[in-house]
Amino acid sequence: MNIETDAPKGSFGTRIIFVFFGIASLLGWNALITEIPFFLHFVPGIKPDVSMSFLNYAPNIIFQFILLWKKDLIPLKIQLIIGIVGSIAFLIIIPLFTMLLGIDTMINRTLTCIFVICLGFINALCSGGFFSLMTHFPLEMIVSLSSGQGFSGIALNILQFIVLASIKGDDEKAIVKRAWVFFSVSAFILGVCLVLLLISFNRDYFQYYLNKTDKKPEPVSGHVASAKSDTNLQNVHSDINLDKEQNPDNLSKLDRGTQVVPVEQNEENIKKSNENIQTPNEKTQLTFCELFHRLWDLDLIILLVYGVTFTLFPYATINQKVFSLNYNYSSNTIITIYNAFDTIGRYIVELFTPTKRKNMINAFSRCILIFFIIFNFYAQDGLGWNIKLTSCLIILFTLLLGLTNGIGVTLCFGLAPNEIPEPQFKGQAGSSISFFLIIGIFVGSCVAFGTEAIIGTFRKT
Repeated sequence: MNIETDAPKGSFGTRIIFVFFGIASLLGWNALITEIPFFLHFVPGIKPDVSMSFLNYAPNIIFQFILLWKKDLIPLKIQLIIGIVGSIAFLIIIPLFTMLLGIDTMINRTLTCIFVICLGFINALCSGGFFSLMTHFPLEMIVSLSSGQGFSGIALNILQFIVLASIKGDDEKAIVKRAWVFFSVSAFILGVCLVLLLISFNRDYFQYYLNKTDKKPEPVSGHVASAKSDTNLQNVHSDINLDKEQNPDNLSKLDRGTQVVPVEQNEENIKKSNENIQTPNEKTQLTFCELFHRLWDLDLIILLVYGVTFTLFPYATINQKVFSLNYNYSSNTIITIYNAFDTIGRYIVELFTPTKRKNMINAFSRCILIFFIIFNFYAQDGLGWNIKLTSCLIILFTLLLGLTNGIGVTLCFGLAPNEIPEPQFKGQAGSSISFFLIIGIFVGSCVAFGTEAIIGTFRKT
């Protein structure tokens, strides 16, 4: 089949499905960290705004590495189903137990930490599975799924604004109501994504690309080659006998055997020839070292992209007040701006030809934004900075951070499949980029916490 002309075309509806897949890939974790005020009220002792990232990303990294090492450990479809169902379950279980076990009791703190760790393993299945899935498909579907991750954050922030506006107050009753509305709607969206997943895997479009990339090379049978050679040999001798009958004068030449090889010798030569035939590589997966050797530049770029992003966002940005708004509205405004421009950046990739050079320029140029930490230090100290000017600069930094992050992540996932020519290994390309993406988030979070501690020390002195 000619891939360029006969491959099924993805409809607009298919692209919408991939957007929902992108939403599902991060919704479980995004919902949890967006409702941090709920956990700050019930379990302040574990410092949820700090500890939850470590508790989630550490098991996430470990499990993604296991899945990357053992590609066939869990079939892709089963992995995604477990990931979505698990996310729905924990979006109900975590707030339920946190609320019922009392404010900041030892058992409450312990169980909350255990549940968040378990959610880390679930997130590894969900995000790693969807990242692996999208590398089987053309660039437009990679862009759609990647954009869905941005829409996930935007949808949650809009929901948060609606909940804050409709359920006012800072008392425990209002906090609990907002949390349950927020988590229930998030769980419902994940349920819709699960239905779309189950339907999609049976569609021709999905079957074509998944079967094309999962197909294992078929070994050449030596018996088939031998049978073909025997047939050719019989045809040769039939021609010789016919020539003897039609041209008796050539009998002496033919009988001398100068041009004809005996049947026994020919069969022996065929056997030796078949033994020398090299069977195609029947490996079902690349080792981690083989994969890193092919993708090391893209792996390190995605690590750098997310390392810079999470050094600055959300810790160095959402603590700033924007235009004198209170903390809840100010932080949600910053997060919404980031997610909006992150989504725009993911779509921009479709406007130009993705290249490694463009990816590297984007990744390294955005490192300049690290200087935002210095600005953050002086802005928070209130050294006579005009609140409007400070707010505009914060928004500018945030939108540039989101825009370049969206471009970087989509370029990495779009280029990765091209580095793996063997179709059966395409899914591992997405898993590898996903693994280093999570490491980038973890490293960036560690740098952010360290920076905050240093800045806090300077302020005390």
